[in-house]
Amino acid sequence: MPEQQHALVAPEWDGGAFVFTHTYGSGISVWARNLGAVIAESPRPRGVAAPLYAGTIADMKALADFVADFVEHATGDEDEGLRLGRVRDTKPIVQRTHSDSPASRMHFSYRSILMDTVGPWDGAAAELLLARVRGGHRGHVGFFATGLPEFPADAPLDVVPYGLPRAVIDRGAAADLADFLSEPPGRVLPREVADRCR
Repeated sequence: MPEQQHALVAPEWDGGAFVFTHTYGSGISVWARNLGAVIAESPRPRGVAAPLYAGTIADMKALADFVADFVEHATGDEDEGLRLGRVRDTKPIVQRTHSDSPASRMHFSYRSILMDTVGPWDGAAAELLLARVRGGHRGHVGFFATGLPEFPADAPLDVVPYGLPRAVIDRGAAADLADFLSEPPGRVLPREVADRCR
């Protein structure tokens, strides 16, 4: 049965958006909606590579409040059927974006999220990388994204269709994301994340 959702549409500056929903359950579901800015990667990834999108989420505070609300009130059991994917012969998003390079570390702080997925689509593995400019509080947050399923244009936000493919930020990653969005930009990548992405 469809469940009542707490939903956030987070617009990005190029006209697309991210759709985030949760039910105070085991995770935050994430979709893309009309993301447009595709990064031309060189060399082009081998294998079944999902496009790499980039842009800026316009309202970081709304996203931070949404994630913090989930973390504070989350209940219920772990979601069944989650599985962490990886696109064949394709590097993790940290390497695809070169955000682990010394030059990037000087100017930005990053949070890389490898999301579990429910439902098949294009063999893609969902990843989201959020970037904040160092040296001050700003109202927006940059992103790179790949492998996110598309949210249907005609689907209502309050009741997500049952069985709709989705990417899921689990509770642990949501807690890390809440800290990243609420604190001043600091360290680039936690050591365990940087190690996992190599």
